[in-house]
Amino acid sequence: MSYPEFQTEEKAVQLMPEDIRILSEYSWDMAGYTSRFGFFYQGNENADIDGLTKWQAEHIFQLTPMPPGMEDPLQNMEKTGRISKEKKKEITRKNEAVGEAYLAKAVQEKNLLYLSFYLHACEGRINSRVYSFLRRNGMDTYNPALFLDLKLALQEVILKKLPTFDPCKGAKFLTYMYEFVGDALTSFRMREECWTIDSLDIYKGIRRMAAIYNANGGNAQNALEKFCEETGCKPKTAVDYLDQAIGIRARQTEVIVDWDENDTEIIEDILPSRVGDLCYVLWNRRKIKAVRESLGKLSWRDQVILKARNAICNNCGGMRPMKEQYSFREISNLIGSSTDKGAEKAYHTALDRFTAQLAEDNVIRVVDMVRIESERVKKKNAAAIYRYQADCDGVWGEIHFDFEKKRIRIKRLAEWDTTKSHIYAWKVICFIALSGELPEKKRIVFERE
Repeated sequence: MSYPEFQTEEKAVQLMPEDIRILSEYSWDMAGYTSRFGFFYQGNENADIDGLTKWQAEHIFQLTPMPPGMEDPLQNMEKTGRISKEKKKEITRKNEAVGEAYLAKAVQEKNLLYLSFYLHACEGRINSRVYSFLRRNGMDTYNPALFLDLKLALQEVILKKLPTFDPCKGAKFLTYMYEFVGDALTSFRMREECWTIDSLDIYKGIRRMAAIYNANGGNAQNALEKFCEETGCKPKTAVDYLDQAIGIRARQTEVIVDWDENDTEIIEDILPSRVGDLCYVLWNRRKIKAVRESLGKLSWRDQVILKARNAICNNCGGMRPMKEQYSFREISNLIGSSTDKGAEKAYHTALDRFTAQLAEDNVIRVVDMVRIESERVKKKNAAAIYRYQADCDGVWGEIHFDFEKKRIRIKRLAEWDTTKSHIYAWKVICFIALSGELPEKKRIVFERE
């Protein structure tokens, strides 16, 4: 299975002629220094980057030999096998202070060698900013190529803004760069989502409207009133932003996936064997508090049914042995139902509400898939069309499977499945690939990163 390539009308962040003119006054002679953790690029420009590891992407600005005046935090690790957190923090603080001095020299002497020294010292802070952005936007934190792309985008904006920095004012460079870095990351996300909007401010407005619309349960009128109240914009502008926020998924470029059912390692990495099992995801010690809080938001009747059927402890919220779970006959006596069937139906209704509440509280992620069409040729599955929904809410997406040509087309993304990783669509694709089944309905539950 090969991962999809996304064709976008990309307007990359570029250095303008005036930026290049200013930077032409700077020298950047790296003689005597090289990258400490290099990587090999194999393949052509259209291929994935092979050989790049997460470690290398995190340390791409590290130099060898060490810049003068800086200490190597890995020295003790290489000798003893480990380094204390306190010692590492002490070395990092020292190196960052030296790096700030080098940054001032880079501006004063117009020598970008000192900027490289600064990036070497402050790479950890840059990594933290990138990871925060990836996690906040549900993007793939384990993709070294994506991580490196973001860091290089930040390096470009640093180059662009360096000549305007005045070290005499006393502010740290990363403090000065905070908003510029945020805009660079937001611009990257805008291009990843296939937007063709020229103005970053308009994009921010649309994203803010989308968040308010989602928080108000898809109620357009409430979202418009809330947005106008928070931003003070005109109702006509708010309506335009809402239309664009809802319509982005219709403008998404069609994603094509070449499917090789023999690539089981990739499939199982995306969809482990226990994914889809609500009990496996929920009843572990890391999530007891979150589960208890979400459960408390349900009605008393739903709580009684779920605790009885799933053997949930009233005191700690954890799961007791399954032999203690109530039968549907016993549940019918608890809730006053006349039949076992009625109790079973009430249980599944309560479970649906509980799942939706957990998704809303960011405890789990949920994909609901429904088969709307299928075709068989010579007793074999030839084609199928599935609709899928992300986190029990929003507009449904649509995926077309062509088993004869081994080709999958994501015709429409589900609402809230808008980042490049498309985690919800991939769960549907990998379930079909791994199970070899075409269920009429299926709910897949998996943990958030």
